[in-house]
Amino acid sequence: MKGISCLSAVFAFLLTAGSVGAGESLTFRQVLQRVLDTDLSLQVAAMKVQRARQENPRVESRLGWVLEGQAGVARDTSPLLGTPTDRTDASASLDRKLVSGGSVGLGAGYTREDSGATFSPAIPNPADSTSVDLNYRLPLGQGKGNPDYHQGLTSAAAGVEIAEADREAQRDQLARKTADLFYAAALTWAQLENAKRAIARAERLKRYIRRNIALGIAEKKDRLQAEAQLRTQIAEYRRLQVAWERQRTELNRLMNRPWDAEFVPALADPLAPVTEDIRKLLQEAEANNPDLRRNRARVSRAEAAIARARDAARNKMDVVLSVGNKTLSGNTLLGSVNRSERVGGVRLEYRYPLDKRGFDAEINQALLDRSIALREISLVQSDLRYNVSSLLAEINAARRALEGYRLSLESEKLKLMEAEERHRTGRTETDKLIQSESDFYLAEFLLEQQKIDLARKHTDLDILRGSLWRTVVPSGTREEGVVQ
Repeated sequence: MKGISCLSAVFAFLLTAGSVGAGESLTFRQVLQRVLDTDLSLQVAAMKVQRARQENPRVESRLGWVLEGQAGVARDTSPLLGTPTDRTDASASLDRKLVSGGSVGLGAGYTREDSGATFSPAIPNPADSTSVDLNYRLPLGQGKGNPDYHQGLTSAAAGVEIAEADREAQRDQLARKTADLFYAAALTWAQLENAKRAIARAERLKRYIRRNIALGIAEKKDRLQAEAQLRTQIAEYRRLQVAWERQRTELNRLMNRPWDAEFVPALADPLAPVTEDIRKLLQEAEANNPDLRRNRARVSRAEAAIARARDAARNKMDVVLSVGNKTLSGNTLLGSVNRSERVGGVRLEYRYPLDKRGFDAEINQALLDRSIALREISLVQSDLRYNVSSLLAEINAARRALEGYRLSLESEKLKLMEAEERHRTGRTETDKLIQSESDFYLAEFLLEQQKIDLARKHTDLDILRGSLWRTVVPSGTREEGVVQ
């Protein structure tokens, strides 16, 4: 009965084992490309970049022309005679702030007054008056050089840099998450393949012992031991199968594929050794690090805030120049009047804030923001030096270990060939041959495991230095148009 139950277990294993791995072969870069093509978080990050870019035209619009106008009718009393007066007026102005901080404006107005009584027969009633004037405002204190505009552009550019750095950080994080899942799945797959071969060897050993029992050269305990070994191997395979299904489902979710779509995780072609020196690798890592890019943009934004706050704390002193023309026309008791006069003037405007604590606090906040960002830059650069150096050393050590595993596999292959030859000539027992096969396949698995470990370290370095994105296009970051 025990033999029958063990046979049933093997049969059940063969049914389940045949269903695993039927699918296309995918490398890490192929998996990552599919993940990037469908990931919604990258699309959201791209929209945030586009939103940040809208700040620049908003700041530039501060230098645009502004048209204002007003018109109205009123009935009031004359301040001198108290007689009722009907008044109609309209005015318009066209103003613009200049890059230098000054502003220029053109204004025009029209007024018509019709009073129930006149103060003097020489004053027209009703009277029409018009005015046209051109004015120029020159800031000598606050606003000189238009720091609000120039620093606003700097701040807008920094906002775009921060949004793009956030998008790159999201992309790198997604790549690392995909790498974690992919290489774990690749290792599980290698373990599954090794477990299949172990089950086949255990079944062969069980048949060999059963035959020896029939010949009287083996005992029952040998059969029990062989059956226990077979059951253990089947249980290990099923455990690995559960892990594989979980990893496969998670990777399919990232790739937006059916949860049970099968595929085989495949390693790319043999990786070339890293030939660049540590200095060049560090330069590439710093040039492609989103944290450095983000903090440098924060420094620029803080410096812009400092400049604006210092300008806001200055005393306001503006010189206003104006020149224009005014006309008055209408009928009087003495005849018609039509006068035109050129007008102009110079005016000085001054404002001094007595309490500057708010301005000082704003400046101090911006100074602290800059100091924080500068220290973050130093911290990131230090971490990069350690990470790049550590990865490079690990890759070199892994390559040496890989070469050792290759030599070990070659030795085990020679041992297996010799055992097979001895078995064919009857000079060795079957269990010895199976042990030689076990040693060979273990060496083969250890070599594959080392390849996976080396490939993962290369991927980590490629993400760190940004070279991964030369072959993988993050199309999921494509910016969508704004809905009108």
